[in-house]
Amino acid sequence: MKTKEQAKISRQPVEITEIIEQRVFTLLRVIGYALLIFTFIDYCAALIPLRLTDPSWELQVIGRLVDIVWAPLLGMTFIFLYNRKTIVSYRQLSILRFFSWSALFLGIAYILMLPLVINNSLTLYRNINNQFTLQQVQQQEQLQQLTTKVNTLSSTQELNNLARILNLPNEAVSNQSSKDLQNKLSQQLKTFANNASNTANIARQEQIKNLIKASVKTNLGLFLSGFCFITLWKLTDWARVIDKIFG
Repeated sequence: MKTKEQAKISRQPVEITEIIEQRVFTLLRVIGYALLIFTFIDYCAALIPLRLTDPSWELQVIGRLVDIVWAPLLGMTFIFLYNRKTIVSYRQLSILRFFSWSALFLGIAYILMLPLVINNSLTLYRNINNQFTLQQVQQQEQLQQLTTKVNTLSSTQELNNLARILNLPNEAVSNQSSKDLQNKLSQQLKTFANNASNTANIARQEQIKNLIKASVKTNLGLFLSGFCFITLWKLTDWARVIDKIFG
């Protein structure tokens, strides 16, 4: 059983020795290399298989690269963490020099993806509008065909059958002349067409809104990622020149 004096001593602050400090930095570097391995796996999973002519795929992949950019940034930062008295071998310097230049490469790559995102966003915007326009044209053609069919029907039974297909209420079609049924069916078709057009327009606006949000988020992420990578390259210049200074 501990005495009061031993318990008092155990509660005293403990100084972090040089060995503990070195182990902490070693742990951070191991975590850094692990993050870089995970980054390589994520990059391969995002890019394979390649579909470079698909603007939707390109925008999605670039957004994914922005979402996981924290991993290479932290990984590269951790592998450059050394305490002052650590001796770095020539092999370690070669590895650090490689990752320092890799940071510059990634920074430039992320910056160069900015115009690609803008171009793909404009392409997708045009595709959304073209698809909406095509749907409107097809809908107008179908409406015209149905309206022509309604005007050519003279039998009340045939008009009633068509009315039931169009879900016209039974009380609205019973005991009515052919002319009245034709007018009601024509009105019902126009109502269906207007509702379908409004629904398609709402869907188009929602797609455009989501596209704008994704594009703005991705562009901001690309710019910040490129800036961070280039800053990392600049601040790790010691790894590229230290052997020349002391060699």
